[in-house]
Amino acid sequence: MPRVPLIVKIAVPVLGLLVTVVVAVVAVGVVKAWWGLPLGPVTVSATQPIEFPHDVHVGETAQIDCQFCHRTVTQNEAASLPAVQQCYFCHQVIKTDSPEVQKIIYAWENNQPLNWVRVHRLPDHVQFVHDSHVIFFSEQNDIAPSQVCSICHGDLGTMQIAEQVRNLKMRDCVNCHRGDYLDYLTAEAEQAIRLAVETGERRPPPTDCSACHY
Repeated sequence: MPRVPLIVKIAVPVLGLLVTVVVAVVAVGVVKAWWGLPLGPVTVSATQPIEFPHDVHVGETAQIDCQFCHRTVTQNEAASLPAVQQCYFCHQVIKTDSPEVQKIIYAWENNQPLNWVRVHRLPDHVQFVHDSHVIFFSEQNDIAPSQVCSICHGDLGTMQIAEQVRNLKMRDCVNCHRGDYLDYLTAEAEQAIRLAVETGERRPPPTDCSACHY
């Protein structure tokens, strides 16, 4: 029986170990993406028709209120996205020499839409009502509606490109309705809500299927 070369004896278990590690990493990545957000440096974002830096517009540079662009966030189920006219309103005079702003001007002059790509996308059979959530936290914490956005969307004032920061899986919504929403209230508001729920003056958030699937 021929002897097995030493290099083969070493290479086989090493390759086996490498394959095992790769399979484990891929498996963890798949489970992580299914259970929450993608693993490691992978982010949930999108390439937009125009490079819109949130940190410049929302952050300390311009300090634009979220509702200036997302105008229906306290009125409708959807938050709405800005139309060409909305962008052109400012950029017909601001940074008109920028290549990205030139895209806005071209779209306006040629009556073309800006086909924004959604980043925070839920399945088609799931409905998230923006106005009721935003109004609730805004009124209970006595803050502006735009200060509520960070609960789900993160600190957009520090993001150049908008990214998904919450997993937005069903358990995230259900856990919030089961009581986690109290974590986003001030101490005074939390105490008042707890008392109102205990006395029956206020109903707790719904957790039945029809709350989100309708």
